[in-house]
Amino acid sequence: MSAEERITSLAARAFPRARARYSPYLLLGEPVVDPEGETFARIDLTSRTIRLGARPITEAALEDALEALIAHEIGHHVAFPGSPVEHARLLLLERTFLPRLPRSLTGPFYDLLVDERLGQGLPSIEDDLCRILAARGARSPDDVLFTFQRVVMEELWQRREGELLGTTAAAFERAFPDHRLDAKLVAQNLFAFAPDVTLQYLYFASIAWRYALASPAPKHTGGGDCAEGELSAEDLAAALVPKKGEKAAIERAIREGFFPKDLAEKLADQSLERRAGAMPGDGAGKSELLTTAMAAHYRREAEKYLFRPPPARVWADALVPTTHLEWEPGDPVADIDWVATLLRRGETLGAAMPLLRERIADEEGQSTPSFLGRTEIYLDVSGSMPDPKRALNAMTLAAQILATGTIRAGGAARALVYSMGHEKAWDFCRSERVLSKFLMRYIGGGTHFPFDILAASVEETRDEQPIRVVITDSDFDTNYDAARQNAAIFARAAERSPAFVLLLHAPSREKVRRYEQAGARVVAVRALGDFPRVAAELAFSLFDDPGTTNPSG
Repeated sequence: MSAEERITSLAARAFPRARARYSPYLLLGEPVVDPEGETFARIDLTSRTIRLGARPITEAALEDALEALIAHEIGHHVAFPGSPVEHARLLLLERTFLPRLPRSLTGPFYDLLVDERLGQGLPSIEDDLCRILAARGARSPDDVLFTFQRVVMEELWQRREGELLGTTAAAFERAFPDHRLDAKLVAQNLFAFAPDVTLQYLYFASIAWRYALASPAPKHTGGGDCAEGELSAEDLAAALVPKKGEKAAIERAIREGFFPKDLAEKLADQSLERRAGAMPGDGAGKSELLTTAMAAHYRREAEKYLFRPPPARVWADALVPTTHLEWEPGDPVADIDWVATLLRRGETLGAAMPLLRERIADEEGQSTPSFLGRTEIYLDVSGSMPDPKRALNAMTLAAQILATGTIRAGGAARALVYSMGHEKAWDFCRSERVLSKFLMRYIGGGTHFPFDILAASVEETRDEQPIRVVITDSDFDTNYDAARQNAAIFARAAERSPAFVLLLHAPSREKVRRYEQAGARVVAVRALGDFPRVAAELAFSLFDDPGTTNPSG
């Protein structure tokens, strides 16, 4: 029997016992044995897949410790961190105030919490957990942080000093003469802060970050953390804004002096801008992740204000059904009349020989109103507002609310961002992700509204004019006056559009009257922070009957 087959057989028997330490009803697949795996065990927090390395387990003679190995990995899924989002929260917190570390503190922190919980279970697997820690240490002798983690476990479980460190004990003692005192403090105080995981992490970080700073980056996958999985943009977006409990933990850590003054000042700043700058990764990969994560964040923020905007009226032929015909391969599947097919031919014959019914205009040229929500957004991204990838831009969020609301209503939207130049996503789109990512574009500089694009849009859309919304500030007044033809273009757009709306920041009454006389609807936004709320209430400014709208959030 090969090592892979033997480990697979043993894991099949150990897995139910390991799962029962949490719940026998836990929905989790059996471990996958990797014959060439470099680590004893890992769990992917995204797919919830546990992988066992047959070769390292065999080399370390840990076949009889599989229950402890698997139970440890399940602990990462069940509790610490429990989900990619919770992991993202601690990771962003760490990167906002600590120096860049060769490896994150989160992995050893999760390991401590999981092993402490497992050590209390019956029958005891503490000895097996100790063997696993010692075996991992032998594979990563230079990992200072993991060595400190093992010292903490010695103190927590009252094991003999140096039992889990092996041959590295003497060298570690010389390099860090106070490590035993630090470990005693962690073992004594860390678990007293439960169940506040953020506060526990901050206490652990206040002592352990110096050991992490002295650790080299893991040279192979056998070192480092056993909870893995790429953090998605959605995970990071959900973690960008700290929760109330996180803020309370941070305040307490600062108040009780966990960190020196310089680190405490950085820790206190958990602004969106700072947490966005703490995204993991480097170079182009980080830039792409930041853009995608911030786009997801704006979608989440838009949910708070989301509404279904009244659709714009367009015209279509009045259709009546024709007589039934035989459907043949190549005919549109959408034209099959399934109700008539089942009634006339039954389930068996109908599936093989469906009936087709087309719809044609009752009278050629006769039209009747139908509804299709379409919104065309012009967003000012000049230098007066922050880059939406770095901080919350209220104007960008307003545009996101309008686009998302249109799409949720079954319609489509397109957008243009402008400053001295412009960029546009000019195909009407029904994808929230595509539009939200486009709205992360930022130009900066001065403001020049593209009246030529507006004029071309009016001519292009002909009888299917969309709702048009311009989100800007008082610089629009200067653009309007810059050329004589701009007033005519503006009036033409206001005349042809089902609704032409200006969301203007702090406009003068004189300018408001001018735009309204030209046919536009003007919504004055007194404070920049009011843009999202005003966007959510846009339906009330577009239509006389507020009952046609349904703001939410």
